[in-house]
Amino acid sequence: MENLNQEGKQIPSITKIAHMPVTLFSIIMGLTGAAIACRKAFPDLLLLQSAGFLFGVLSSLLLATFLVMYGWKILRHNDEFRHELKHPVRINFFPTISISLLLQSAYWASWHDAALALWSVGASLQLLFTLYIMSNWIHRDHFTITHTNPAWFIPIVGNIVVPLGGVPLGFHEISLFFFSIGLIFWFSLLTIVLYRLFFHESLPEKLMPTMFILLAPPSIGFISYSEIASSGDLFAHVIYYFALFVFILLMYNTLTFLKLKFFLSSWAYSFPLAAFSAASAMFADATGNIIPFYLAKIVVCALIVLIIWLISMTVQSFYKGEIFTPEK
Repeated sequence: MENLNQEGKQIPSITKIAHMPVTLFSIIMGLTGAAIACRKAFPDLLLLQSAGFLFGVLSSLLLATFLVMYGWKILRHNDEFRHELKHPVRINFFPTISISLLLQSAYWASWHDAALALWSVGASLQLLFTLYIMSNWIHRDHFTITHTNPAWFIPIVGNIVVPLGGVPLGFHEISLFFFSIGLIFWFSLLTIVLYRLFFHESLPEKLMPTMFILLAPPSIGFISYSEIASSGDLFAHVIYYFALFVFILLMYNTLTFLKLKFFLSSWAYSFPLAAFSAASAMFADATGNIIPFYLAKIVVCALIVLIIWLISMTVQSFYKGEIFTPEK
């Protein structure tokens, strides 16, 4: 007999792996980001360090699991994989795989060989995804302005993540290469995305959580720039303060986000907040400013509560059969 949940729907099984969404890898980004944020915001508090370690280990286990599952999907359900690769929205989430590897490299930096392997694969995939997705944007005619949303930052601006692990590993110039790509296209895409948000219909409810992705580029940009330049110069201040403004803007619209029901895209809340809290902690260390010092700690505490809620809702959605479903 088939396994059914309380609503009479079949509980997802491995046979539904054909419909495994690539967006699942955003979970890895959120968990790894939270692990890094705990480390930076609470370096001396054992309880928060332990929470961060649990997030780090869980993210690594899930990454390995998801890679095996998605590899199986590519091999056994190639038509579904190719459909997702051409989907106007989901195509932008493929770099969550490479970014997850890069973040794992930064988190496990003390394990040099593992960090180097993760960074090398992640950076290579990030470049390939950037080239492939940009080529699709340029040469395909099925994209319209309504397809544009903050998730478009992921494929290109994701290059800003490369220096997090690359600079400590000694790849300064390569890191600067990726950072330059991400930074310039952040400026370009920000204009396009804001045009879409200002002058066209609102984002679909399912994509509303991706608004938080606006917070990620300046937050990660500040961290990466600080790693590359080894200084907290005027440009670093500009990037951080822009991130601070975006954070305030999002908090000003908190009620709008609280009214939304859970979607898998709700994981878009997690990584940007983790990035902002880590950036705030670094900015406080560099400047001695007490406001970002406490802001980092407050955001990390809220992030931990958010992560617990996201995990709970994701598990519930899985057993309701709402995740491994065909994309319409």
